[in-house]
Amino acid sequence: MFKTSWGSLLGGILVLLPAYAQAPQGETIEDVRCVIVGMKMGSTGNSTQQSAGMMTALYYIGRLDGREPKLDIEVLLAKELVKMTPADFSREATRCGSHLTEKGKEITKIGEDMTELGRKMLDKTSPPSTD
Repeated sequence: MFKTSWGSLLGGILVLLPAYAQAPQGETIEDVRCVIVGMKMGSTGNSTQQSAGMMTALYYIGRLDGREPKLDIEVLLAKELVKMTPADFSREATRCGSHLTEKGKEITKIGEDMTELGRKMLDKTSPPSTD
């Protein structure tokens, strides 16, 4: 009887694992919500907001695709869109915007570091001045 109970339990767990593995987790849902924020921003009449919205949506779609290439983003977008209230949208816009701001700072720092590295490399390869 003991073996049967453990066998049944193990069988039940194995049946549930694929469903659990396929269920989107927290970070995935957060990124889907950021795509929604970007799409909503992109649908405004303001060209600056449209551009920012497009960049936001593309950035988060890239994160989703990088994390889970076979993810059906369209289905998740539809599911999350109907769940989001105006308060959710506002909260998510703040969260997504803060994250993008931090990433922007990181990218700017990388650009500055690479520019400095390039200068140093050019200084090493440039012939000395004969003036």
